[in-house]
Amino acid sequence: MVFAFTTAPSLGIQKSWLPDLEWRTVKNWMDNRVPEDDNHVIFPLETRHAVGMPISGDHRFSEIDLARSGSLVLPRDGSLQLNDLRKSPKRISRWLKEGHLFWADPQNWNGSSEAAPHLEQVPCRQDDIILPSKQRTFSVLMPMRKIEVRSVRIADEKNPLESWQWMEMENQREFDKGIFTVAYADYSCEKCPCQNDPKGDYLEEICAIQRPKCGFTPCEFPLTVEGHCCRYCGGRLSLSSKASLSMVRAAASEALEGYAERVAWHVRRCWDGTAEVLIKEKGDYSGIDILEAVENMRRTLLSMKIEVLSTETAGAAMRDHRVVVALVPLFGTPLIILGLFFIGFTYFGYSSRYILSSCGEIFTSIRDGIRVDNKSPQGSKPFSFARFENVLEGNVRIADVSGNIEQGTENEVDGAEEASGGRFENPLYRSKRRRKEEEDEEVLDMNSPLTISMATLKDKVEDRIEEVDVDIDE
Repeated sequence: MVFAFTTAPSLGIQKSWLPDLEWRTVKNWMDNRVPEDDNHVIFPLETRHAVGMPISGDHRFSEIDLARSGSLVLPRDGSLQLNDLRKSPKRISRWLKEGHLFWADPQNWNGSSEAAPHLEQVPCRQDDIILPSKQRTFSVLMPMRKIEVRSVRIADEKNPLESWQWMEMENQREFDKGIFTVAYADYSCEKCPCQNDPKGDYLEEICAIQRPKCGFTPCEFPLTVEGHCCRYCGGRLSLSSKASLSMVRAAASEALEGYAERVAWHVRRCWDGTAEVLIKEKGDYSGIDILEAVENMRRTLLSMKIEVLSTETAGAAMRDHRVVVALVPLFGTPLIILGLFFIGFTYFGYSSRYILSSCGEIFTSIRDGIRVDNKSPQGSKPFSFARFENVLEGNVRIADVSGNIEQGTENEVDGAEEASGGRFENPLYRSKRRRKEEEDEEVLDMNSPLTISMATLKDKVEDRIEEVDVDIDE
């Protein structure tokens, strides 16, 4: 254990570059399909990185739409041919990645713990950096300010680059335009922070990339962690400045061995010289595993005579209710307004039954208006019709068309007149006329008494007026 503790400070964390820019990588293309012969290949206009085609092979495409900037690494042994296929259908292949690939983006590096803050997920001055092999395409935009790393090594080489070898790579195309800001650290310092960044410029560059990805905070009392761009859901143990990071790492490995599949941990040196242990759950936050892990870690540190100043946890788990919160004002405000109107009308003497019936009528009118608009886009009235039927008391008789068709012209005319007499009546508007057209009723009976004749005349006049009204309606 003494040998491990003494050699651990000299062993930096290895962090490898992750982005894959190879042509043959399926996930780099839309629909997960690598371009085939005679395809139309399209790169986004904002593709600001390099794309590496296979080292060897012959390729034939109908068209290639290049980006405004960036580079396309052509095959070393092979050919690239463009055929003009105007009449044949073209299958389009689109490259998915856009923009620069930043050195300061934590998602472009692996090797650190999930519990580490964003500043320490990118290379620190104590870390050994591993870049892709020479057979792969590499493209990176260097940080805006100068930072330090312990060493840089190419993936297919055993030994890291010397300081002068690393500086000679400044003018290579793999490193995007700008100042070559990554240098070797002059000395190894266990108690030094991740980077010498007193003004926080490098942290702000990292957070400008990371803050839009923070999302919802799933804990009740999130922690504030140095170098972390988002609110931190997990646990923390604060230690004294005398604590050795090597011994604390050994204690964490022992105390959290049973939680390896559920939690991640990270030991770091704070900016004021003290040490702390960060514990974070893998996957969704629940809070239960954090409480148990922090307590086990505290007991283990105390058993190893390491002073623990304080412990903190992020509290209970929280659910994401942002959608509900956004919809409550949308649907709640109209209900509140309707409630206020109801109270106001009641105050001015209107009964609740009258208010409800009025609301029902308004709803019915609105619903009918919507139906009219759906059936007639121009806003015209809906189509309607009246029903007519042949009734017994009507004056229409259906002609007998089963008779002899070969009769004379006179018989045909007489039959037509007999069949065409009268009209259909509307059963919705019953007429009081029950007379035949050839009958001439007397309007006034001179033999009847005068009073009876005047009453009869009055009835006849009213019948005539009603008949005129019915005819107009029809």
